[in-house]
Amino acid sequence: MTVCGLVRLDGVDVRRAVLTTMLASSAAGLPAARGVHTDGAFGAVSAASAGADPTPPIAVDDAGLVVIADPGPRAVGARRSARASADAYRTGGRWALLSPAGTIAVVWEPARARLVLARPSGAHTELVTWSDGRLFAFGTEIEQVLSVGGGGPSRPARLRRLGSGEVVSITVAAARHRPALTAVRQRTGAAAPGLAPAGCP
Repeated sequence: MTVCGLVRLDGVDVRRAVLTTMLASSAAGLPAARGVHTDGAFGAVSAASAGADPTPPIAVDDAGLVVIADPGPRAVGARRSARASADAYRTGGRWALLSPAGTIAVVWEPARARLVLARPSGAHTELVTWSDGRLFAFGTEIEQVLSVGGGGPSRPARLRRLGSGEVVSITVAAARHRPALTAVRQRTGAAAPGLAPAGCP
């Protein structure tokens, strides 16, 4: 699975064209089958891995909770995996996303304007984030994240990688107000060259 998106910390609505540009920056290019979801200051786009169930791994429940989850090895389908993650989140909160057998998950709660990113200890897929104080971007590939905004030598330095067994949540409290970023780490994996675990300077 590949997924990328962003939260506008300045409260401005996310444009679908920006999400398309992010996904097109993926190593495999722009897939034909993809799922896009926008909700004001939040937006995300996802696509299944090549050779897998082509259904975009995104689910939205009746209350508007958005979940994008990488199908586990025993998952019957991408959308079912996302729905299972949504049920787990509703029942046990963000900690429920860190099941040892779980996979990366992106959750958006519209009622709270809160984004939750989770990378369980058993997940092989990376989650990378970047922010300039105006945008908070995330993705499974560095190129996706760096495609947001303008250039500049400080952009790579602001990259962060979620460690193994880590949850990051960010809440947009109100338009034009910068939200507080909270990082909850259970265990930090080895840092890749040029990247630091989320929450580290």
